[in-house]
Amino acid sequence: MRASHAEIELDNVLRAAGLRVSTKVPSEGSLLMLSPFDAATAIELTRLIRQGMKRTYRIVEALRTLLGGHGLEAPGICVDRGKIRLGDVSVPTADRLACLLGAPPQDIRVDLTEWPEAQQVIDRLGSAFKTATGGGFLDPLFHPDCLRCDEIAAVELGSIDVRTARRLVAVLRFGVRP
Repeated sequence: MRASHAEIELDNVLRAAGLRVSTKVPSEGSLLMLSPFDAATAIELTRLIRQGMKRTYRIVEALRTLLGGHGLEAPGICVDRGKIRLGDVSVPTADRLACLLGAPPQDIRVDLTEWPEAQQVIDRLGSAFKTATGGGFLDPLFHPDCLRCDEIAAVELGSIDVRTARRLVAVLRFGVRP
């Protein structure tokens, strides 16, 4: 899409919403610039964006509630750049989530925070997630114990699109389909 077309579209939408913000395309490049606007306009623009993202915020809240209902702590779930960031979880939490999504249980006598065992948890979680969500992609990353920063081992779950998050909510609510 050309910048001039995007400027016209954005300008029309801002005007239709009653917002006093004008757009401008500088002579070079493809960036759009907005004119300065007051705090009341910023608040209204924020309200309109949030209203448009209401379903996404509901999915985030459902994920928090459902994971908590299964005894899983995932405090980092949030909306970020149009996707749902699942945040960091402990390795045992990642293992329990993998099982909840249909992965076979891992040997409980091993220390899951050790590198090879944690990698197995990540592999099981990624595979179970893909199967349970009908092809959704999760790219978990293992962060081992860090003596320097005094952090415990964790699994960074990454971000998923809203459609995949909706399917994850269904799996957490109704269970894995056979």
